[in-house]
Amino acid sequence: MTDIKDTRRLLDEQGNLQCQGTAAHMNFTYDKHGVKFPYMRLKEWDFYQIHFDDRYVLQLTLGHVSYAMQAAATIIDLQTGMRRQVSKIAPAKKSFVNKMPVNPEVPNVLRYFSRDLFVQFEVTDKFRRLSFTATDRTGIKAEINLLLTNVSKHKDKMVMAVPFEEKRCWYLNYKENCFVVNGCCRIEDVCYEIKNGFALFDWGRGVWPYRHEWVWGNGGTTVDGKPFGFNIGWGFGNSDDTENVFFYDNVAYKLGEIKQTDNGNKVRYSDKNKKFVFEAEPIYDNFTKTKFLWVNNKCHQVFGKWRGKVVLDDGTTVKIPPFVAFCEHAENKW
Repeated sequence: MTDIKDTRRLLDEQGNLQCQGTAAHMNFTYDKHGVKFPYMRLKEWDFYQIHFDDRYVLQLTLGHVSYAMQAAATIIDLQTGMRRQVSKIAPAKKSFVNKMPVNPEVPNVLRYFSRDLFVQFEVTDKFRRLSFTATDRTGIKAEINLLLTNVSKHKDKMVMAVPFEEKRCWYLNYKENCFVVNGCCRIEDVCYEIKNGFALFDWGRGVWPYRHEWVWGNGGTTVDGKPFGFNIGWGFGNSDDTENVFFYDNVAYKLGEIKQTDNGNKVRYSDKNKKFVFEAEPIYDNFTKTKFLWVNNKCHQVFGKWRGKVVLDDGTTVKIPPFVAFCEHAENKW
């Protein structure tokens, strides 16, 4: 695995990935004008997921697949299966594509608005503020205002740049765990106040092959008053580098390959060195399917109760009590 500790340019003059590896911060310089593949192959998104009251999940997405943009807000009750969503898909204007941030760590404002939609993700050095107000074509309304804290330039993240087998195809991904969330959300007849929830941020930029699939898992909680989170995944690109990592007290601990094995009605996740050992009992499958033009994406995002242990670099074992996390399997034609 290549650990990138200094700032490096992501793409070469031909649009190929010239710097691959992983980092704890955004050490890759992404120049959108350096993308040489056909315009319609570029995909970019900002995705936030909030878990609160050990029961509810809120998801906010703003992104594009070059020719189409999507803004969506979804609330899920993992106990009852209640699901409410407001989503808007529209042609992607080049002005919006050009405004998608190229660095998720620096202050910026990502904004999209139309007659019936206003989305704004504000990033500062001290907080992140998320606003989402919309009315979809069926009349369903949403109003969401959130404040994310535990923001620090010293906090470790998971950053990965990997190539695909197809020439000039690559993926740059940034994931940040352990945000603390407060605010309120309302979608249709469902309204909640969020107090000290947990959030993750998934920031993706890349030129993807048409067909692809991946496995991705993530979750966060507090252990002995310290933030804990993890990110696991495979199938992203053609590389020995992995995005398997856990965070404890805002420090990242890199992992190697993770094996996923079924154990009756539970699933076990473990690395070779037993530094990350968890068992997950499924609660709810948030199955989604998107079919639009030639896009045909399917994803089983399975939430469950996770419990296990991690081992720090100094040999300390930290037991992680039960908390809600997920692991998903996505199959994409996009």
